[in-house]
Amino acid sequence: MSIFKRLSATLVARVDQVVGEIENHDAVIQATLNDMRKKVAKAKVRLGQVHREKERLQQQAQELQENARQWRQRAIESSDADEEKALECVSRSRFCEQKEARLRQAVDQYTQTADKLGRDVETSEQRLSEMKQKLTLMRARQSTTSAINAASEMNNNNLESQLDESFDRWEINISQAEMIVDQHGPTDLLERDFLIKENEEDLRKELNILLSREEQK
Repeated sequence: MSIFKRLSATLVARVDQVVGEIENHDAVIQATLNDMRKKVAKAKVRLGQVHREKERLQQQAQELQENARQWRQRAIESSDADEEKALECVSRSRFCEQKEARLRQAVDQYTQTADKLGRDVETSEQRLSEMKQKLTLMRARQSTTSAINAASEMNNNNLESQLDESFDRWEINISQAEMIVDQHGPTDLLERDFLIKENEEDLRKELNILLSREEQK
């Protein structure tokens, strides 16, 4: 087996080993990051649902507050003419106020839940971003390590010196070929002289034709 084939086989084997290690680590980390992305996405959906439910309860509480005010006003207006009706209006006003109070408590709970979930989502997104950056750095470090290991492998197997010998033999072959080409130098010079003379003759003929045409005018 030639030096270049042995070198290629060694490097390919080393690269295959390193690539296998990179793929294993990379695949595990990438799968974990994908799982994190899905969980963060689900958390965002939950957070949106909590906010929408909170807004709905707030709207209901405001409506109950307005209803309670209206029933109190009706109780005042009907107190002189119909006391029983006025008492019923007060009862309904109180019912609206109690229901509003329960909704306000629910809104407070939703607010606390939304705040906590929002912080968790923000922390998860920050952690995910950090992990993505770390993955990029680890890939870069692995690539650098692979290059260093390949160079060390070459040095340990004396491949560098064998490469130098191959380059030396290549340079000797090129030099020998150049010497053979140089031997044909005189022949090329002789041909060049003939070409120059032949070119001058052609130019001289063309000049004579031009002059002849000019005389005929």
